[in-house]
Amino acid sequence: LVSAPMDTVTEGALAIALAQEGGIGIIHKNLPPEVQAREVAKVKRSENGVVVDPITLSPEDTVGRAARLMSEHGVSGFPVTADGTSRGVVVGILTRRDMKFVNGRSEAKVGEVMTKDKLVTAKFDTKPADAEQLMSQARVEKLLLVDAHGRLKGLITMRDLENVRTHPNACRDAR
Repeated sequence: LVSAPMDTVTEGALAIALAQEGGIGIIHKNLPPEVQAREVAKVKRSENGVVVDPITLSPEDTVGRAARLMSEHGVSGFPVTADGTSRGVVVGILTRRDMKFVNGRSEAKVGEVMTKDKLVTAKFDTKPADAEQLMSQARVEKLLLVDAHGRLKGLITMRDLENVRTHPNACRDAR
């Protein structure tokens, strides 16, 4: 399956649906370059099994910025690292559930509302079945993958694991 790069036809949502069935969608050119890049990023992040380059936040970021990023990237949470980088030391996780208790305070700091106690983490080489079991036991939808020093190495989401299982013919790259 291949979609034409027609205006308003092939954007992230269709490209994801096609990839899940083993096809490819070509993002159309009638978008500003930064929007095209964002649509491609949505597709690349949509079903990774392991997200090796998750979008991260710093404890000093605002909840408003987090909400905008959730909307732009179609995700429901972010690892929070001490320095805000994707290889920093994990200090928390911010999810939609955490955001429900902000009560419209978009300038609140992520560090004030993120989950920081009893974080559920695993080593980067954790097998998908083990990750799923750990997430089920802990009743979380995101598993932070860290190294021996607590630095972020990746992220596994329950949604990605379910997508891998329900779309066995999906078009995936080496990652």
